[in-house]
Amino acid sequence: MNFQTFKERIASLKVVYSVRDRVPYKVCSVQGNLLTIQRESTGNYVEIKLDELYNFYLNETTYTTKIAREYISGYVYSPAVAVIKELVK
Repeated sequence: MNFQTFKERIASLKVVYSVRDRVPYKVCSVQGNLLTIQRESTGNYVEIKLDELYNFYLNETTYTTKIAREYISGYVYSPAVAVIKELVK
């Protein structure tokens, strides 16, 4: 999947769920290189850099928060994994 298709598929998502606790994350927007997600448990917004997320998607076949730390900055590993898991369903 190329980067543009990757962004479009993410933009079409409404809600993704954390792997461990099934915590919902609302996909708010995809703008430029940023994905904005709201943690529904806290109401807090987090941003994930799409180029980092894409590299994680391309270079791994197993998606865990531990592996995500090698690619994703900013302590947003759980929502990053939730997005990728939804894409590869």
